Amino acid sequence: MKKRIWLVNQYAMPPKFESRIQTLKRAQYLIEFGYDVTIIGGSYLHNTGINLINDKRKYFEEDYDGVKFIHIKTSNYKKNGIKRLYTMLEFPIRLLLLSKKFEKPDAIAQIATVPFGNIVYFLAKKYNAKYIVDVVDLWPESFVALGLVSKFNPYLRFAYFAEHWLYMRADEIVFSMEGGKKYIIEKGWDIESGGDIDLNKVHYINNGVDLDDFDRNKNSFKIDDPDLENDAIFKVVYIGSIRLANDLQQLIDAANLLKQNKNIQFLIFGDGDYRPFLENYCKQNNIYNVIFKQKWIELKYVPYVLSKSSLNILNYKKSPIARFGGSQSKLFQYMASGKPICANIEMGYCPITKYNLGISKEFETAEEYANSILNFAEMDQVYYNRLCRNARITAENYDYKRLAADFEKLL
Repeated sequence: MKKRIWLVNQYAMPPKFESRIQTLKRAQYLIEFGYDVTIIGGSYLHNTGINLINDKRKYFEEDYDGVKFIHIKTSNYKKNGIKRLYTMLEFPIRLLLLSKKFEKPDAIAQIATVPFGNIVYFLAKKYNAKYIVDVVDLWPESFVALGLVSKFNPYLRFAYFAEHWLYMRADEIVFSMEGGKKYIIEKGWDIESGGDIDLNKVHYINNGVDLDDFDRNKNSFKIDDPDLENDAIFKVVYIGSIRLANDLQQLIDAANLLKQNKNIQFLIFGDGDYRPFLENYCKQNNIYNVIFKQKWIELKYVPYVLSKSSLNILNYKKSPIARFGGSQSKLFQYMASGKPICANIEMGYCPITKYNLGISKEFETAEEYANSILNFAEMDQVYYNRLCRNARITAENYDYKRLAADFEKLL
């Protein structure tokens, strides 16, 4: 009899909408390995305004190309306010109440959503299922690092308590950032530090990319864009969110210093609450070498876009949390494109530095950032090609099939 696995991720979406595909790809490959897998997510699709349930149904089940989904009804929200916080409580409670309608799992792997997501632990206990906690974001640590929550906030102590509580009760903990063990040690939660978490149950499985899908989509799904197709231009490409945490103004200020270099162009794909400000900033300062492209493109078109890039940009606001490593999904798509990467952050356990894929550095000024980009544009072709090869070869370490095989060992 097949072992039955629930992958619980409130923000999991049907494949046509999904851009954060780790849960989906894990499901697909575990099914290929012989498991009975169901993804359980909320009905409201984050950052889309779409709710899959607009009637009185409490949930519905759907099969998307062989992957079973259960969509639990969740409320709409627009921003990171009270309504979104409410859905983070609403989702696990409704799953708990509805669970008897679904086939009993042998293992539950849950994307950690502290503190309300901790409720799912009781579901695993109810069914005597193995309980795996997937940590893709160090919350609340990331909020503190970005200055969104004061370290003196009384709620913070409760949030850390809930995080510790969750890790302590998990059968296995999977961090998508390589410094997960370091994080637990810094908190003093490991046994050796006098805590109660056995580091032997702490594992590292990063985000990744499906190389077969990437190559197939690159050739099958193309965008008609004269800027992308202009091989005479050195194209600096950014894909992703445009929010405070991405700090794209530093990149745009660097672009401004390079606008006299007619062969260098900056192409920005993505959206966020900071995009209108930056578009206006470019107009006011006549930064004509920065072109804002589509606010959203389906994931299947991303490989083609990146294949036309000359340099891929990973851009974030400086944060001490980067010392634990990164797990940005775009990083692995950048690798798969076989193009160099320029990152404005220094990450612990950084693959860009480790495998010589480009540069990862905290640029102190826009001038320093601009000079680094110019170095890539003027780089010796032999060395540039070496960086390209390194990127593609490194992507093989993060192929989703390989990562799913690592995850299977925990079941």
